Amino acid sequence: MRLKRVLNFLFIFVTAIALYGCAAKAKFDVPQIVNFDKREFEVSSKNGSNLLYVSHEKEDFYFTMINSMGTPLARRVLRPSGEFEAIGFLPPNSAYNELFIKILNTIKSNQKEAIVTVNDEIFEVRALDIR
Repeated sequence: MRLKRVLNFLFIFVTAIALYGCAAKAKFDVPQIVNFDKREFEVSSKNGSNLLYVSHEKEDFYFTMINSMGTPLARRVLRPSGEFEAIGFLPPNSAYNELFIKILNTIKSNQKEAIVTVNDEIFEVRALDIR
């Protein structure tokens, strides 16, 4: 009986690992943007207001979103290949990845404010002058 439980556990564990490994990373089209150093945005939604810092270093875009208490919500880097990588130990949230791409498009179009919808959630994005 005990051997059967161990085998069932191993089967479920191996299956879960295999499925996790097969999960494909979403790739995004990285907008071609004139180089910039840093940008800061206020991102508001029904969940409150957050700050988003975007920096462009070499070919990579770095995103850090923090809440009003200064707690990081997301830290990601967007590679030229269109793949996001997590920075640190924050849990992945694909909705933030899509939001970050849309904010890059607002930077590209030189907009100071935008309304962005991601997964039926509406975000109001406003550029802040950090100089």
